[in-house]
Amino acid sequence: MAFFPCTVPPPLPTEEGGSLSPSMAILDNIAYLCPDAVFNATTAIGYMSTGARIQASFCVARPPHFSYLCVHFPGPVVGPAVGTLFGPAAGTPAVHCVRVPPLVISTHADLALIRVSVPGVRCPDKAIDYFVYTTRPRPGASSLDLLPRLDGYPRFRDEQAAILRCSSSRYVIAALRTTRNNMEFRLHLYDSVTCRWTTKLVLFLSSTPPPRSSCLDPPPSAGGILFCNVLDEHPVLRDMPLPKPARRNMSTFCRGSPCPRRDIAVVKLPEQQQLSIKYVEMGSYPRVEHSRSGSDDDGGGTICYYWTATVWSMPVPIGSWNDWHKDCKIDLANIVVDNPLLLLRLSIDPEEATVAFRRLFTSHPTLGLGMDGHVVIYFFSKVDPMDDGGWIIAVGVRDSKLQGIAELDERKHIFFSHYFCAAEISKYLINATGEAGTLA
Repeated sequence: MAFFPCTVPPPLPTEEGGSLSPSMAILDNIAYLCPDAVFNATTAIGYMSTGARIQASFCVARPPHFSYLCVHFPGPVVGPAVGTLFGPAAGTPAVHCVRVPPLVISTHADLALIRVSVPGVRCPDKAIDYFVYTTRPRPGASSLDLLPRLDGYPRFRDEQAAILRCSSSRYVIAALRTTRNNMEFRLHLYDSVTCRWTTKLVLFLSSTPPPRSSCLDPPPSAGGILFCNVLDEHPVLRDMPLPKPARRNMSTFCRGSPCPRRDIAVVKLPEQQQLSIKYVEMGSYPRVEHSRSGSDDDGGGTICYYWTATVWSMPVPIGSWNDWHKDCKIDLANIVVDNPLLLLRLSIDPEEATVAFRRLFTSHPTLGLGMDGHVVIYFFSKVDPMDDGGWIIAVGVRDSKLQGIAELDERKHIFFSHYFCAAEISKYLINATGEAGTLA
């Protein structure tokens, strides 16, 4: 297996009159593996299981532009494979000996759970370090802490794990695994207070067995949402079925990854006193099957030439399936474009740009909050499914208004895949510097 190439991150965009949303950013899950160290107010330094240093810095941009993580490994590569027939030569910079780029698995509040492949190893799947990045209230004080290994498990699947902030001094990491019994799961829980992992068997309380691909936290399982209070002494799993899928999605509803067509988020809107669950489902007319993907989890999936997006909501605490409420349906043909300059990012010709926008292949809806604190859907779009380049399209849910278009880095975002997530960590990164805008 070849080593992953280093990439110089792109400059952060500067927009006249723009300021960073205080509540949410669109975070690129795949970190930039930087040939040189990137220093800013968010920089944190940690130590890997080999004793080698690792450095991480967040760079924050206004949505729909991606915010991203920069990772650098100072010094030469170390480890038992160095200098052997199957390993790198002694003295090789560690940053040039990484087989899989670092990945942000989960975020919550001021925390990020990061998966890192140990540089210089032969089998990256068996040499994984997990780190918790924590923002601090002053520049240069953020931390990057190595997690202890989970006995018997060198790694867990990315979609099985989530990090949760419980209080100002405590967080937990929960990883949910299937067992041979469809009604029983294994819950691994790391507690920052005890600094150790515990494992419990968790029963599934439902009249119908859950799908084997079910995971603890959004993105959703194939047919419903699983809920679990991981802090209970005897936690149990309960499910909430999703709204009935659109007729055109019936044949694919419980097959493959949900990410190309559906997303779930828990949000609190400005006019609401309580949290609510938001759920979006895309429909396409006609359907275009796509098999070129850089992710096994996405499994190819379906991308949309002409599409609609239906948004549902449910109040928290959850009640019954009947509490699902249909908020709206966004239709590509009815999207409001009150700022034609946004379309010029697709083409310098205004007419061509308008046509291109209506003919974009679109997939992977992701729910987040916009600059006004209301729900926005971020879509991954391409002019041609086989193009290396692409765009993130932001559409407001309340008014079906186009809020922004951002071009993606074609060096990284080649395939139709789930590269990004909505993350509120940007709010804490801004507080670390005392200023809005980018942190570079």
